Formats: sequence, structure tokens, C-alpha cells
Amino acid sequence: MKKLTDIQRTALWASLAVATVGLAALVWWITRRRAERNLSGTGTGGNLITAAVQQVVDTTNHIMQGQYFTISELTRSATAQSHHIDNTPTPAIRAKLEALIVNCLDPIRRIYGRPVIVSSGYRCPQLNSLVGGVSTSQHTMGEAADLVPASGGSLGALARAAIQFGDFDQLILEQAGGSKWIHVSWREGNRRHKILAYRNGRYTDITNNWETYLASWA
Repeated sequence: MKKLTDIQRTALWASLAVATVGLAALVWWITRRRAERNLSGTGTGGNLITAAVQQVVDTTNHIMQGQYFTISELTRSATAQSHHIDNTPTPAIRAKLEALIVNCLDPIRRIYGRPVIVSSGYRCPQLNSLVGGVSTSQHTMGEAADLVPASGGSLGALARAAIQFGDFDQLILEQAGGSKWIHVSWREGNRRHKILAYRNGRYTDITNNWETYLASWA
């Protein structure tokens, strides 16, 4: 058999590399679509299936995009789906969601080091009204998301990661009945860096004593 020249060997390896990358991208795309469909509409009660699917989403984002969150995660809403509400963001709001991901959510996720679930992201005015949100909510502007840890995670540790990140507009430790979550917002310029607590319909500024509050909250 005729030996390959160095140039031919290099070309062969390059072709194999391109084919491998193409196959990996195809597998990623199929896995990602299935993962997002499975995650769509699931609750945040901490079940293992949700955590596993979220791990797939996190991993594929990191490999293919260098991000832990996507626009689809921030616009997905079981409430919107059940009420046939189109929660598609405008281009301007989509740009704000991308800024929220890159400048706030991804850094918090990196510090926390575990899967995170977005329980509520962008809400169009109709959806926001339906769930009882105030008309000035940053959710309607594409500037906020509510976060909870995936199964096995710690709400307190996630809150500390967000506070350690620090460059948010507002961070709110929210509670309604037996449910707790972390609201975090980010906007261009004039960020307030406020830490608030929300309970029983009332907001309290805990910026200077958040550690004491967090110890009993999470």
C-alpha cells in the first residue's frame, strides 16, 4: 500500500476532525431539543428528573455556547401555555434577556457551581397580569428572573452566590406560602445593588443585614 504523505495525513485528520465536530453538534442539537421539551411545564418541586434534564441543558449550553441559560428558558411558561398566551419577547426585550444572562445569571451560576432552574423569567403584560405581577415588574422588561436550585441544591447557597456576585440591580428573597425563590434583576447603568426580602405582601430592605435574615429564611 502506498504510504500517505505528511500533507495527505494532515488533510485526512482535518477531515475526520470536521466530521466529528459535525456529528457532535448534531447530537447536541437533538439532545438539547429533547431536554427542553421535557423540562417545559415541569414544576420546581425538586424532582430528580427535572434536575437531570436541567443538567443536560447546563452541560450543552456550556459546551456549545459558553452559557448556562437560554432565551427559551427565560420565556417558557406553563401558565402561558395553558392559557394560550404568546410570551414571545420583542427584539428589544430579547436583547435585555441576553444581557441578563451574560451579565448576571451566568456569573451567579458559575459561582454557585450547581444546576439552577428559572422558575419565572420574561412575562408579557398579559401573562404578568394573570399571575398577579405589578405592572412595573422588571419581569415584563426582560430584566429579571426568579431562580431556585435544582434537586439536591441549597437555596441558601444559591442566595449567597448571587450576593457574592454583587453586580445586580435588585436581589429579593421572596416567599409566598410555603414556596421560596430568589428574584434577581440586572439592567444597563444605575444598578441599585439592593437586597430585599418579600413576605406576606411586604418588602423589607435587608441590604445591611441580609446574613441575619438569610440564616432564618433558607
